[in-house]
Amino acid sequence: MAKKKITINPVDTVVTDKMEAVNDVVGLKLEDMDGIGSVRLKKLYSNGIYTVDDLLGYGEESLSRMLDISWDDAKKMTSVANESLNSEDVLSSVVVSGRDYFNFRKNKIKYMTTGVEELDEITGGFETGVITEFFGAFGSGKTQFMMVACIMAQMPEEKCCLSCGQDDEEKIKSDKCECGGTWWKGGGLSHFGKQSKVIYIDTENSYRPERLFEIVCNRELIKTKPQTKTQEKKCETKEPLNEEEYEKAMQYVYNIHISRPRTSALQMLVVANLSSMISGELCKHCQKREITKDSEPTHQNHPKAKDGMRLESHDFEKDIPATLVILDSITGKFRKEFEGRGTLSDRQVKLSSHVRLLESVIESKNIICLVTNQAQEALGVMGDNIRPVGGNVIGHTFTHRIYLKKPQSMSKDKITAILVDSPNKAKKEVVLELGSKGIQEPTV
Repeated sequence: MAKKKITINPVDTVVTDKMEAVNDVVGLKLEDMDGIGSVRLKKLYSNGIYTVDDLLGYGEESLSRMLDISWDDAKKMTSVANESLNSEDVLSSVVVSGRDYFNFRKNKIKYMTTGVEELDEITGGFETGVITEFFGAFGSGKTQFMMVACIMAQMPEEKCCLSCGQDDEEKIKSDKCECGGTWWKGGGLSHFGKQSKVIYIDTENSYRPERLFEIVCNRELIKTKPQTKTQEKKCETKEPLNEEEYEKAMQYVYNIHISRPRTSALQMLVVANLSSMISGELCKHCQKREITKDSEPTHQNHPKAKDGMRLESHDFEKDIPATLVILDSITGKFRKEFEGRGTLSDRQVKLSSHVRLLESVIESKNIICLVTNQAQEALGVMGDNIRPVGGNVIGHTFTHRIYLKKPQSMSKDKITAILVDSPNKAKKEVVLELGSKGIQEPTV
């Protein structure tokens, strides 16, 4: 029986004036806003707030403490920031019609394939602008899902051959292109021949570039050497056909930018600077912005650069924007550092602030964010008592939650992915397998 094929929620490519206004928000500068002078500007920069998007990620109470101003002044600042958004933008309106909001989401929201058709069917794909959580016990394959997602984000949106870019609909039905390349059915976030950046925040030292390289080869996203029947039976890793194909495979690895925070405070610092990392506002060579926290230039090509300043000798070069952010895992550092019931309240307060800022950044930048979360056993609960760490602080923030249930036997590699919570789909589950392709359909 032929398997049912699905199309990842198609998005209309027509760009409206409203959509252009939403994208233009990224370029707004704080110094252009009324009510923000040089003193407040330096304080905002020193706290990692460089754009209007960054400012709107903080509430009035947080801004009042951060800038040592009254709550009313903080309220005026956020009001001015909101009004600085284009007046036609639905995000800055108090209320909008159902038609406007539907068209807004139709033009703005995109969906990325998970890498497995069965999982696409129950989730609809990964959605931009929200946070999707994978939680489960150790060995349930959370990191494998993340590494596959890193690859999918770099795949083309359109259907095409991954080697030559041909998009003939009739020829795509065959297994291979005439050039020997693999046909891609679409669902990525990039375009053929263009690079795409992924930000991977690894708090548990679990990301392995070698494993990601293997997944690329085993999924035949490049041309690979033929294997014998014995090699196929043993599921041995496929090898690139030549040096050129090897470099193509390594590009998937090179486009992933890794951050390794060693403490929960450093993890929060990374998220505080995440907005600039996503937009590519950090110099590719020295990881510095165009301006310092004191509102001074950092590079020699800045228009305000003067003789005597300690500037970088190279020119500032903006990096390509990121399309995917992965946080693996979000609660690991917090659980290690805040031990015992006496520290639970402090942990939840910091975790709440951390998650709220992450949510704000992801929504304003409209990119996909995947996080993994550790699990714990709920005492006194019959049956499956595995619950995600973080409680309601996380439960009410993450939009989509997927539970990865590993088998009872440690020797088996079958994983059950259960869509626990989602506004898009009903609760469903699918059985997958951890294998040479990272995550894949179960083999007989």
